[in-house]
Amino acid sequence: MIDRARLDGLRQDIGEEDFADLACVFVAEMSDHLDRLGGDPASAMAEDFHFLRGSAANLGLAAMADACARAEAACKAGTAPDIAAIAEIFALSLDAIAPDIPGLASAA
Repeated sequence: MIDRARLDGLRQDIGEEDFADLACVFVAEMSDHLDRLGGDPASAMAEDFHFLRGSAANLGLAAMADACARAEAACKAGTAPDIAAIAEIFALSLDAIAPDIPGLASAA
């Protein structure tokens, strides 16, 4: 579910304090995006899931990135993506990394 090597690599690249801040920004943006899509599923476009996939991959949220890649492909094929499933994977992913990132719980 979590690519710990990616998560730890990001932490090492930018430092612990900046890492926590950056992670919280990513999570807040992803959460807002998912909330918007959940409120208006018909507006979902491939670009929405491309954005979410990239953000998830940057944080090492491997399962989330995979789910977003499938949703992006679904949108391109004219099929409705399963936004609720993506939101659930996002929540599970956050639960998995929250102990490692101070302040993450308040960002979501």
